[in-house]
Amino acid sequence: MTRRQFEEQLSRLKELLTKMGELNCEAIEDAVCALETQNTELARKTKGVESLVDEKEQEIERLCLKIILKQQPVAGDLLFVTSAMKMITDMERIADQAVDISELVIKMSRLPYAESVSEISDMADRVQEMVRAAAKSFVERDGELAKAVCRSDDAVDDLFEVIKKKLTGIVHREIEGDDNGEQALDLLMVAKYLEKIGDHASNIAEWVIFMITGEHKKLN
Repeated sequence: MTRRQFEEQLSRLKELLTKMGELNCEAIEDAVCALETQNTELARKTKGVESLVDEKEQEIERLCLKIILKQQPVAGDLLFVTSAMKMITDMERIADQAVDISELVIKMSRLPYAESVSEISDMADRVQEMVRAAAKSFVERDGELAKAVCRSDDAVDDLFEVIKKKLTGIVHREIEGDDNGEQALDLLMVAKYLEKIGDHASNIAEWVIFMITGEHKKLN
C-alpha cells in the first residue's frame, strides 16, 4: 500500500467518524423532538437511525483493521486508528440510548404530560453539542476542544440534578394521591439516558486526548 492510499484511507476514516457523529445527533434530535411533541412515528424513526450507526461502526472497524494489518502505522497514525476503534463503541451506545428514549416516548404517548419537559430539552441540546464537538475534536485532532467537551459534562450533570429533584418530588406526591408518578419516573429515565450520552461524549473526548498525548486519563 502506497502512502497516498494510506492517506486516502485515513481520510475515509475521518469521513465515516464524522457521519457517525452526525447520525448520533440525528437520533438524539429525533428522540427529543418526539418527546416534546409525543410523536410516536418520529420516535420509531430513531430505530432506523440506530441501524445506520451500527453499519457505520462495522465499516469503521473493518477499515481500522485493514489499515493496521496492511499499513502497520506507527506513532501518531497508530494512535489515531486505535483511538477510532475505541471511540466508536461510545458512539454506538449513544444511538442505543436515543432508542431507549424513543421507547419511553412511545410508552408515555397515551397521556399528556403533567409537567413541562423544557429542562430535558435543554439537556438534550447540550449533549447534542457535546457529541458534535467530540467528533469534531477527533477528526481535527483538537485537544482544547476535547477538553471543553469534558468540561461541558459538568453542566449536563447539574441539569440532571435539577430534573431529578423536580421529578422525584412528583413521585413522592403519588403517595398522597397524585397519579403522575409513573410518568415522572419515565421522564427521569429519559434524563438519565441523556446524562449517559454526555458521559459517552466525554469518553470520546478523552480518547482524543489519548490520541494526541499517548496517555489515557479521566478528565472529568
